[in-house]
Amino acid sequence: SAPLGLAGCDGAAPAPAAAPATAAPPAMIAGDPPATVTPTPAISQPPRPGYDRGPGPQECADCHPDHVEGFLKTGMGRSLYRVDGQPPIEDFSAKAATITHPKTGAIYRAYVDEAGRWWQSEATADGSYTRAVEVLYVVGSGNHTRSYIGEVEGELIELPLTWYSQRRIWDMSPGYEDANHMRFKRPIKAECVFCHNDLSPVRPETMAGFEAPFAEGITCTRCHGNGAAHVKSRMDGVEPPKGAPDPTIFNPKHTSTSQQLQVCQQCHLQGETRILREGQRWDHYDPRTPLADYVSIFVYEKDGGPEFKIASHGHRLSLSKCFNASAGKMTCTTCHDPHRPSSEGKARHTACVGCHAPSDCGDAHGAKEGADCARCHMKRGGTSDIPHVNFTDHYIRPRLGDDDTPPRPFALGLVDAMTPSKPPSAAEAKVRLGIAHMHVWRFQGKRYHVPEAARLLTEGLAELPDHADGWEALGRVRQAMGDLPGAAEAYKRLETLRPNGVLHRIDAANLHAKLGDPKAAETVLRRSLAVQIDDRIAAGELANALQYQGRHEEAERWYAFADLINPAESITANNRGHNAVALGKLDEAQRWFEEAVRRDGLSPMGEYNLGTLALRKDDAQGALLHFGKALAVDETFGLGYRARGRVFVYLQQLADARADFERFARYSPKNPDAWLELAQLMDQQGDRPGALRTLRQGLHSTQGHPAVRAGLQALEAGRPIK
Repeated sequence: SAPLGLAGCDGAAPAPAAAPATAAPPAMIAGDPPATVTPTPAISQPPRPGYDRGPGPQECADCHPDHVEGFLKTGMGRSLYRVDGQPPIEDFSAKAATITHPKTGAIYRAYVDEAGRWWQSEATADGSYTRAVEVLYVVGSGNHTRSYIGEVEGELIELPLTWYSQRRIWDMSPGYEDANHMRFKRPIKAECVFCHNDLSPVRPETMAGFEAPFAEGITCTRCHGNGAAHVKSRMDGVEPPKGAPDPTIFNPKHTSTSQQLQVCQQCHLQGETRILREGQRWDHYDPRTPLADYVSIFVYEKDGGPEFKIASHGHRLSLSKCFNASAGKMTCTTCHDPHRPSSEGKARHTACVGCHAPSDCGDAHGAKEGADCARCHMKRGGTSDIPHVNFTDHYIRPRLGDDDTPPRPFALGLVDAMTPSKPPSAAEAKVRLGIAHMHVWRFQGKRYHVPEAARLLTEGLAELPDHADGWEALGRVRQAMGDLPGAAEAYKRLETLRPNGVLHRIDAANLHAKLGDPKAAETVLRRSLAVQIDDRIAAGELANALQYQGRHEEAERWYAFADLINPAESITANNRGHNAVALGKLDEAQRWFEEAVRRDGLSPMGEYNLGTLALRKDDAQGALLHFGKALAVDETFGLGYRARGRVFVYLQQLADARADFERFARYSPKNPDAWLELAQLMDQQGDRPGALRTLRQGLHSTQGHPAVRAGLQALEAGRPIK
């Protein structure tokens, strides 16, 4: 009945709440939590001093009505807005807007209530649990998709359902197709919304907290910069010299073709990951600054093949012979007018015949005057990252059949697609590349990038010992490789480099807990709460650290404080139940575990904990009932199979026990106990050859875990597994 894990470790990335205007007094943090707390709601704080987004489209339309009117019809001009900002195009009927998740069986629904407010909900199939989050913003023009933003604990989150316009269907949002998706905890970070919206100031040390005013849509600013000086000069009657560029506004047409491309590439060159240049922020970008001096965009060095992403236009175009043979003359505006929808913009035929005569194709290709060249030379089809859409691949081919080649070969190497005006030092380049490999592992699940990330970061940080982002990345990859002491050293270094940090301290506290040092976790978390008192994650983590130390009454006070911040979080209820068990208050523990089930019927943890509590009361049948309910919620829940299998062993139902231990190994293959318990039961049943095969398989699955190796050596020597 030990705590099942630190608060926030339920498969979702932590989403700390907002920072207060001033840090809480250290004296208060050193002892009991405050009696009350008011979490910072989303987008309520005033913007930081000096933040100026500049004039909006309304001011620009006074002098440029055609440009503004045309732009607001484009997909960019309708990129993000409140739910009443554009006419609804969705089908909100119950039949159309109800989706059963294919891997979990959870029921998701989009609906509009009687007051006209938009919601998305999740529920169990039997209706015993329902939770809804209000839709605040719509993301996307609706040309291809519309996704939705809500708010939880003062931070913006992506909601699980997306409307796919071309097929006119609701389905899970990209990334929500897996069983362990983030539900209502997926943060809308500044880098996530960078390409969908004008920039809004971020609250420091939050994942997805923004200050007012939150922008609504992409406007003139993203391509022309802050136009305040331009508006003032015109209001003052000042005009630039005839024929000369206006110094008060950025006009890409007066720059190099390379910088013109980069203005578009800020959103249309996706890459595998993006890393900001030193000193840059995701909530501040001026197109006067070349994109290459703002961000690194990493792509695979051996790119190609038929697959493409929905925002890969810039990179795919760069693979084309047309682009490379143009000697830098070909840009996005060769074919596209950014101030007009595609249907009203430049004809692609006109762009092509600037270099190619229709007769170049030959009659065999059916090329005629006015033909749409792209239909035969640019593939249109599904993207590799967004389902249910048809999009144009900007890789121009001699003919469409030329993409019928093997997929891109496996490649580990990443390269920066951008060339800054001042290249980084060799050590800085290594650290940045190491962070890029860490990102590809962490956000795409490609674990084979971890060793390369560790190598590059270790080498680069040897020369740059004060690179905070590098140490944070190294801590994560060392932990992923099982080097917990090495990860602790990285976080220790980070403590000195980020004395006012919050986000990294959650990871550090989890690491100290895994190392069996709850006192160190407590120290780190108290420092975090001294900066940001209304952080529910840190408060719950601190309560766990105190519980590990046997300070149960103090732990309960911090759990209660975490519940003040968010009284709907199930993991807090589960951990309060464990704390009550430690205090011998079994009836209170039962109430908390039942409350955890009420708060989140799609998590197996509440029922699982009720099962362990039943075992404490010598109620084996009650335990089987609760473990069965937990597994009905999540059939991949390995710990549930282990617990139920142990009860079956106690009841001498060994066939059932073996089946559960086999499922434990199937769904938790990296857990050494899964293989050891299965092999031990098989050996007791007289199936030593099977037990040996199981442990050899387990040795491979756990990457040589010493406990599995010891068990295998014992069996090979004719001894039982201990």
